[in-house]
Amino acid sequence: MSSPQTPIVTPLPCFLDNYIWHIETSQGDWVVDPGDAQVVLAYQAKRGKPLAGVLITHHHLDHTAGIAALVEAFAMPVYGPSEVREGISNYIKVDDVLTLDGMGSVQVLDVAAHTLGHIAYYLKGHDLLFCGDSLFSAGCGRLFEGTPTDLARVMSTLSALPAVTVIFPTHEYTAANIRFAEAIEPDNNELKHYAHKVAAWRAKNQPSLPTHLALELAINPFLRSHESTVVAAASAYAGKPLQPGEQTLATLRAWKDVF
Repeated sequence: MSSPQTPIVTPLPCFLDNYIWHIETSQGDWVVDPGDAQVVLAYQAKRGKPLAGVLITHHHLDHTAGIAALVEAFAMPVYGPSEVREGISNYIKVDDVLTLDGMGSVQVLDVAAHTLGHIAYYLKGHDLLFCGDSLFSAGCGRLFEGTPTDLARVMSTLSALPAVTVIFPTHEYTAANIRFAEAIEPDNNELKHYAHKVAAWRAKNQPSLPTHLALELAINPFLRSHESTVVAAASAYAGKPLQPGEQTLATLRAWKDVF
């Protein structure tokens, strides 16, 4: 059996800086984290097609508020973690492997740190990752419910994916994250180059997303907490020597919260 064609993924902007990710497959359309149903309904009307299903990463309302209206309009399945109390028809758990029409094998990853039940969807056959608020370009999600230990686990999990993985975060935070990353590694040439590209994109109101894991491993301080330059910057901020990994991550996250 041949593998499904690579899905076409389109950002649907909503609210101030959210993206609902629209996944067009040969067997139907899906959306990830629809905080605003009207944005999706308008897009599906333009396409003249129904919605085949919804994927939810975590419980925050800017990712879930559109579920009820979309189910009413399309009567399709909604996949999500048990922390989402309403609207989920198919509860899934970490390490589940879903077979979804047009997407092939979808692995459910544990990325709980931003929130405790947060999951991500990894389309293994296509190297596509829908990560919600667990990872952003040049940054990561604030720790609302999780701990630095959780964050360290999540960054390790994501770092271990293939470097070619295309990453679809759900917020346009890249420019602000780059400013912080530059404070950590001012001499990172790849980061400097990326900063110029993102500035040009945003000046034209173009999305900076998706991003790629290979790039993030080179410029994202939260994926670089074992690098000597990142450890040194975090240690200087903390005023004491820090260990690579969790200690450095904890300081970086606390620093970013007030940056």
